[in-house]
Amino acid sequence: MPGKAQSRLPQSGFLLMILVIALAVGPTVKHQVPAALSVHETDEPLLPSDPPVIRHDVYDLKVRLTQLGFYSGPLDETYDVEAVKAVRAFQESYWLEPNGIVDQTTWKALAVGVSRPAHTSSKPLPEEGELYLEVDTELAELRVWVGDTLWKTYPVAVGKWSTLTPVGEWKIVDKGYESGGAFGTRWMALDVPWGGYGIHGTNRPWSIGTYASLGCVRMFNEDIEELYELVPIGTRVIITGYRPPLDFGKPFGPGTIGPEVVRLQEALREFGFDAGPADGRYGPLTEQAVQEVREVFGLGRDGWASRDLFVLLQVEGQ
Repeated sequence: MPGKAQSRLPQSGFLLMILVIALAVGPTVKHQVPAALSVHETDEPLLPSDPPVIRHDVYDLKVRLTQLGFYSGPLDETYDVEAVKAVRAFQESYWLEPNGIVDQTTWKALAVGVSRPAHTSSKPLPEEGELYLEVDTELAELRVWVGDTLWKTYPVAVGKWSTLTPVGEWKIVDKGYESGGAFGTRWMALDVPWGGYGIHGTNRPWSIGTYASLGCVRMFNEDIEELYELVPIGTRVIITGYRPPLDFGKPFGPGTIGPEVVRLQEALREFGFDAGPADGRYGPLTEQAVQEVREVFGLGRDGWASRDLFVLLQVEGQ
C-alpha cells in the first residue's frame, strides 16, 4: 500500500482533480431508469457495517483499489474490514473525508486516471442500410453495423460468469439521460423478457473490457454518448457469445420465455424454418415452425417442443 507522502497529489493536481470530479457529475436525470433495469446497478452509497454489506459493485471497487495499490485481499462482493480500510486510505490520499463511505464522489475519484483507448477516426456513417448493433460477449466488443458494413467497434464490459449478458436478438425499447452515476451519462433498455438489461455508461470505467456486470453492457461514457445520438428506439441489438447452462429436460411451448427458447429459435432457423427473431418468446411464429418441422420429420403436428425435437435439432444439453 503506498504511503501518504507517495500518493498525495500536489496542490495544483488536487484542484484539477476536484474540477474533473465536479464536471463529471453531469446533467440532472431527464428520464427515469426503468425499475427492471435499475436492479442491475445502484447509486446507493456503500456503508461500512457489521455484518458487512454484500453487493455486486464491491467487486468493481476491490478491483480498482487493487490496481491503485491500496488493497490486496480477495476480489469478492463483501465490503469487509480490509476493504473499508483500503477505501479510507484511498480517500485520505485524495483529500476526501476518510469515512469509508463509497458515494458518487469517491467513485468519481477512483475513476481519475482511467481513459478510454484512442479510437481511430471512423468513416462517415453509411446512408443506406439498416443500422443495428452487435455485442460479442467473448471479445467484449460492441459493433455498429449499417447493412453489411461494419462502421465502428467499441470496447464494453459484459456480464460476469454468474450473471451472463443474455444472448439473443433484442430491440432498444427505451432511452434516457443519467447524471454520471452507476449508469453513466446515458442508458438504453433492451426488451429481454426475463429481466431488465440494457446498454449504458458507467462510473467504473476500469471495468471496460472485462466480465464485470450483472448482465448489462457497460460503455465508456464518451462512447455511449456518441452511440446514443445514432440509435433510435426500435434498433435491433444482436448479442452473441457465452450462454448459461440450458435446460432441455422438459417440454415447453406457447407462452414460454427464456434462453432455452432463444436456442430453439436459432436451431429452427438453422434447419430452414422461420421461427421469427431469436427473442426468447415462444410466440405464434415459433409454434408454427415447431409444427412444421415435426410434421416434416414425422414427429406429429404438435406445437410443443419436447425431447424428440430437441434431439433432432441437436440442442439437447447446450
